[in-house]
Amino acid sequence: MYTHSKLIFYIGGAAILIGIVMSACGIANPSTTPATVPVPLPQQVPIPPAQSIGQIVMGGTAEGAGDFEIYKINADGTGLVNLTNNPARDMLPAWSPDKSRIAFTSDRDGKTQIYLMNADGSGVIQLTNDDWDKSILRFSPYLSWSPDEKWIAFTAIVTDKPDIFIVKPDGSDLTNLTNNPADDVRFYWSPDGKRILFHSSRDGTPQIYVMNTDGSAVRRLTNNQGVDVPAGWSPDGKQILFYSNRDGNWEIYIMNADGSAQINLSNNSAFDNDPAFSPDGKQIAFRSNRDGHWQLYVMNRNGSSQRNISNGDADDNWFWWSPDGTQIYVASTLGQDPQNLKWNAAIINVDGSGQKPFAFGSNINWRP
Repeated sequence: MYTHSKLIFYIGGAAILIGIVMSACGIANPSTTPATVPVPLPQQVPIPPAQSIGQIVMGGTAEGAGDFEIYKINADGTGLVNLTNNPARDMLPAWSPDKSRIAFTSDRDGKTQIYLMNADGSGVIQLTNDDWDKSILRFSPYLSWSPDEKWIAFTAIVTDKPDIFIVKPDGSDLTNLTNNPADDVRFYWSPDGKRILFHSSRDGTPQIYVMNTDGSAVRRLTNNQGVDVPAGWSPDGKQILFYSNRDGNWEIYIMNADGSAQINLSNNSAFDNDPAFSPDGKQIAFRSNRDGHWQLYVMNRNGSSQRNISNGDADDNWFWWSPDGTQIYVASTLGQDPQNLKWNAAIINVDGSGQKPFAFGSNINWRP
């Protein structure tokens, strides 16, 4: 699973978000991940399993270079292309739902802003102007398009605390949706595009909230002494995944979209976190340290048939489902020294077979 080469990528992702949020709340982070670590990309990327489909967009930097770029690569390992080719730090790419455009961040004009380009790297436009003295945070899910492609959401810091913003793809109507003295982070559009799920400490202990896409009708969905962290909607919009330490250790939970029927799915004495629905909503992938390392697990939507599909000596840090739900891209680290970790990636069949090394990047988006 582990390879070396001259192209290097840097980490950013769900593991970082957990650390920032938990640290802010005084909660110990179950897995510590450095914010920026060089990672090798194979010089000749081995071909993943034959059924790999679609394209992956990722952020990274070439060895010896000081600039981050946005790259695109076919899911079969071919066709690596540098889309930005700019001396600035270009990061956090996000496909539009129709895959015709890519939103990303860049500091090419001095401060980090939101930009937009065509899927081939052409037609770059700047969407935000940092006269308002905000900085873009590398929080999962980074930049996120509304299902109807009319808005791009992101998290930014205003007067030392994060808020959730939206902006139209032409740069108009920049809006602070949360505008609250608390920390508001980690947002997810509902599948119908009418609501946004988010994480907030506005009532004390960080809990899960939902609001309309204009920031109105904020409603709290969870209310307990532990920390509840949202992880996304089911594809049908009827349920919400989250993880919580309400029972003394981190477990995977599911609840109805109105906050009712909160159920512990993982029920394990180890730490389980970062769940994500498969595209068809029938399975859930998540991370767990129950086998000694942080490994990638998959279970059925009701919590049954929990199995380790990575089964290695590395720690799996983040992952992304393939569009057809048959495979998962997983990024891993090997080693205990934070200053000397080896970062690698693979594409794995959902049954755990066919692990193949793949190009490693941060801020992965995988589209059909």
